[in-house]
Amino acid sequence: MTHPTVAADHLTKRFDDREAVSGLSFSVPRGQAFGLLGPNGSGKTTTIRLLNGLLTPDGGTVTLFGEAVTTRNADALRRRIGVQTDTNLYETLSARENLRTWGSLYGIDRNSLDSRVDDVLDIFGLSDRADSLAGEFSKGMRQKLAIGRAIIHNPELLFLDEPTAGLDPEAAAELIDYLKQMIRSLDTTVVISTHQLAGLETLCDDIGIIKQGRLLTAGPVDVLLRQEWPGYRYALSIDGDHDTARRIVASLATVDESAAASQIPFQTVDDGTVSEVVAMLVRADIAVRAVTPQHPTIEDFYFTTLNKEASA
Repeated sequence: MTHPTVAADHLTKRFDDREAVSGLSFSVPRGQAFGLLGPNGSGKTTTIRLLNGLLTPDGGTVTLFGEAVTTRNADALRRRIGVQTDTNLYETLSARENLRTWGSLYGIDRNSLDSRVDDVLDIFGLSDRADSLAGEFSKGMRQKLAIGRAIIHNPELLFLDEPTAGLDPEAAAELIDYLKQMIRSLDTTVVISTHQLAGLETLCDDIGIIKQGRLLTAGPVDVLLRQEWPGYRYALSIDGDHDTARRIVASLATVDESAAASQIPFQTVDDGTVSEVVAMLVRADIAVRAVTPQHPTIEDFYFTTLNKEASA
């Protein structure tokens, strides 16, 4: 049986009288990406620090590569992982020197270190600033260098905490693409905590949503979306009497009555219902301009989950 790369079992952490993380349980198989999503202050960073052994839990256990993390094996396990939880860099060293220092600490062979450093600088578009001091970098450039530091040794497991903070949309998209490449080519396992949701559909296999230290839900993305929005969803655009069109659609499918009048969103358990809807509208002399499939996103699910929690 293959062990998950990361497993948290009833993970709990307190700071004085505040429970920052409360009974979290989830696992991440090898070669997959898990997105830990939640608002600022929800416990994401604390969870990441617990998972990589930087913090000791007050309750529960963390297992990495099939081994329960203890004070005796934490250092050995950390050699197999990369961690980006902040942008603290050696500010009086250049970008190249920062990466060389961390590459050496991770035990990269001296003969291949310079080549690997050049590769990482190129990946993050820092080649032209390789010899500039890290202390002179903008927030976005510091973020890139911090992530580069975490991946310098091609880790088996990568923890990223708000990695796209400070990055422009193009740089954020390039980072997501590179992470997908790492997963494909190196079988890397990625745990990413964020409240910035753009691009996660193409990266994350599973997600968990955390609020005030509690895991509200977790599981495979496609399963969670299907459970929340079963069946098939479409948006209908027509020319003609909208009231009549809505009544026709409602006779065959479930119509979202709260939507704007410009469209008629509807849901059906049978994909073949769409052709029946169109046929009935045409017979009623209502012109169908478009029937557009609607695909719920991680962002939709995230806000739906938080809104349900707020109204519970």
